[in-house]
Amino acid sequence: MNKKNIRAILPPLISLIASAAAGAGMIYLYGITKYLPLYLLGLLILLPSGINISLLLLKIQIKSKERKPVLAEEEAAESPKGIKRILTAIGHFFSGIAHKIGAHGVMKAIRYLSYFIAAASFIAIQYFFAISLKASTSLYTTSYAYAVLLIALFLVFIVLDKWILHNEDANEYAVALGGNVRSILALARLALILIIPATFIKLLGFYELQKYVVIAIAIIFYWTSLITLLSYVARAIRHELASCPDIRIPTLFSGGSGHDMGILSYLEENTGITMRGLWSVKLMGKLIAPSLIAIFLLFWISTGIVEIGSGQTGALYNFGRLASEPLDPGLHLTLPWPFGKTVIYNTEEVSSITIGYRSDTSSDNVWTQTHGSEEYELLLGGGEELVSINLCIEYRIDDLNEYLINCANPVAILEACAYELVADKTIVTDLNTLLSVDREAFAADFKNDLVEKIDDRNTGLEIVSVVLESIHPPLGIADIYQRLVSAEIEAQTRIMYAQTVASVRVCEAESNYNSTVSTATAEKLNKIAAAEAEVAEFMASVAADGENSDSYRYYKYLNALINYYESTKLVIVSSDVDQSRIVDNTIKK
Repeated sequence: MNKKNIRAILPPLISLIASAAAGAGMIYLYGITKYLPLYLLGLLILLPSGINISLLLLKIQIKSKERKPVLAEEEAAESPKGIKRILTAIGHFFSGIAHKIGAHGVMKAIRYLSYFIAAASFIAIQYFFAISLKASTSLYTTSYAYAVLLIALFLVFIVLDKWILHNEDANEYAVALGGNVRSILALARLALILIIPATFIKLLGFYELQKYVVIAIAIIFYWTSLITLLSYVARAIRHELASCPDIRIPTLFSGGSGHDMGILSYLEENTGITMRGLWSVKLMGKLIAPSLIAIFLLFWISTGIVEIGSGQTGALYNFGRLASEPLDPGLHLTLPWPFGKTVIYNTEEVSSITIGYRSDTSSDNVWTQTHGSEEYELLLGGGEELVSINLCIEYRIDDLNEYLINCANPVAILEACAYELVADKTIVTDLNTLLSVDREAFAADFKNDLVEKIDDRNTGLEIVSVVLESIHPPLGIADIYQRLVSAEIEAQTRIMYAQTVASVRVCEAESNYNSTVSTATAEKLNKIAAAEAEVAEFMASVAADGENSDSYRYYKYLNALINYYESTKLVIVSSDVDQSRIVDNTIKK
């Protein structure tokens, strides 16, 4: 491959890589916006891009005798410096493989690898495209910045297309590859022509066209898939994938050059029929109008095909009038646009509204701090007290027709009824009573009364639950009230402590009283017993003295001496001892 051939293949090769990168970028952008047409556009670009990238492997040829690729080092020397390094590395790699298993084995392995990559990418993209068609949602974000980005991408595709057109005199392989890439760019531009206006119409608030854009891109995608598959198989049967891999996709509004991609040129090259002949022009003239009318009619009728998902209900409008019966989940055929219109509602989805303050955060429940942008305060009984209250009411659509017919804004009516009911339940009470209320019982009673109110107004809503999240004084007096409550709690604590201490001391006093009484009683009994013993002893002494007075008195005399001298030290001496010499050092008490 000489320098001229390398320069000829560079524009389509770089454009192919750029288109694949653009397709990946659209998928990434879908991850941010959730706008389904962007994802489908990415898959539409990646489908032929992946197959064309796999065809590049078939261009590698191995010479068995020299054991090096055609893109050899001496040929790469004529190439620019960066490309030279790439080709040299590829040459070394395949030369080593060819040296081991032979050139024929390498070529066969490369061919099968190319087929595998093409088949895998084709099947994978078909799968992802099919499942993505069910992911359409109105919950997406877009902006003028994304719309401008799509316009810039459209212009880039035009520039790349014009760049490839300058290679009309290049070799057959470069021309075929360039035609393939130009068809990819043409398909992408056609899809962008659908997406960009739909995006601006949505941003301006006129209409939602996502559904129709998705249908149009799906038609382009499956047309691309069919033609790509047929062209690939035809070129493979002719063994032309390595020499002239012409698998371009004929696209509307893409003719006008020496290598145009129009449908007429495609049929002429692949069927041998001269479509510009008189008879063929007449034939096509007869077929084009009915075909276009048939396609338009099919597209128009398809606007009446409505799919209602699980947990959803469709409101059907025929000629602007709501049908008596809503559409249940499933596939329905209705009148096409503009005679019929279907609006889908998530009737099983539970929504909620807040009665009270509007919290800026999901965990804002400290009543001494600011809850949000609004603090709802209620006058209590007598009009002298205020309270802030917060309830969460969960609801869902129960009867879709009542929801749409009887009320212009059922949710606003629900909210108004809730506020009215809150006022009714709080106007006759005071702050202390309300703060000490049983919250579960209050919420259950509130729910029952609210159900009666909205049923009378036929709003079509069902109250799922009512949760009383908080009742507290207004924020302005919250700190004072908190200190008052703390003081009351402290007073109660001290009273309870004093009562406990008093109870303990009473118990101790009772215990001491019982102990003292018992001791006094025992002493009394002991003294009585002692007195009685002394009386008995005295009476016995009187009786003994009466019977034998001298003996008894002598006995008493001896006992007295014994008692007196019992603890006294006695010294007995004879009469002839000089008693003046005896020293008595006994201390008398």
